[in-house]
Amino acid sequence: MSRFLKPLQEFVASKADFRIVYSTASSSQGAPEFITNSTQRVCVLDSSFNPPHLAHYAIIEESLKSNFDDVPIKNKVLLLLLSVQNADKLHPQPESFDQRLAMIHLMADHIAANFPITVAIGLTKQAMFVNKSLSILNYLDSQQITIKPGFKLTFLIGFDTLIRILNPKYYLPDKLSVSLEHFMKMTDLVCLTRHSETVTINQQSVYVKEISLGQHEEIPSHWSKNIFLLRNMDEKVATFSSSGIRKEIASGDPAWKKQVLPEVAKYIEDNNLYKEKKT
Repeated sequence: MSRFLKPLQEFVASKADFRIVYSTASSSQGAPEFITNSTQRVCVLDSSFNPPHLAHYAIIEESLKSNFDDVPIKNKVLLLLLSVQNADKLHPQPESFDQRLAMIHLMADHIAANFPITVAIGLTKQAMFVNKSLSILNYLDSQQITIKPGFKLTFLIGFDTLIRILNPKYYLPDKLSVSLEHFMKMTDLVCLTRHSETVTINQQSVYVKEISLGQHEEIPSHWSKNIFLLRNMDEKVATFSSSGIRKEIASGDPAWKKQVLPEVAKYIEDNNLYKEKKT
């Protein structure tokens, strides 16, 4: 039985909408240690992690190496966030959440072994980024954790996710500028750009520039100061996706093994995950 099955079940049954279930930092009895009084940034990678792969790892690596915000890495924490809800998928598969957590755990330990940063794993019941952010901030308040002036959450995202966060349709009948006002005050968005069939890297840069010039009527221009574009991802790695990996595993194509960490590949093989179910 997965070590995460019980805490997952307890969280789902609780009224809480955010919980830390693991941290690479040593902790006393009680909840795993998340942040300290010196923490200035919580870098959040929110994903289905089904499975976690090297494109996930790449955006973490690029954000930590780029030092986009001039905050020392010792004053940062990385949060790998798994939502048990999804705004675009009404029926996720909860039976696989504990196995995803086991794989996220392997990635967390790998990151902590390669970067001097605490890595935590969190669960949320919220589907939208604005509510995920609020649930994390409410958790910190409930734990009586004092945060430093200028403290920020920093979501690590792809360009498609940036477009989705700033899409007014998700906030109707309210205005986008009203719905995201507190979110953008407490949150930065670090976006890893990459070439795609529909949007070039230059077009992605232009989009943020247009926001800064007030050319997107529903998006306040000052929000552009909260958006950081990073470019240095390997183009091949940028094409990796969880859905693509699942398809390759199901078809018997061994190429997927080069798209995940070795320990994650071993876990997938040992637990016979993502194979076609025979009837």
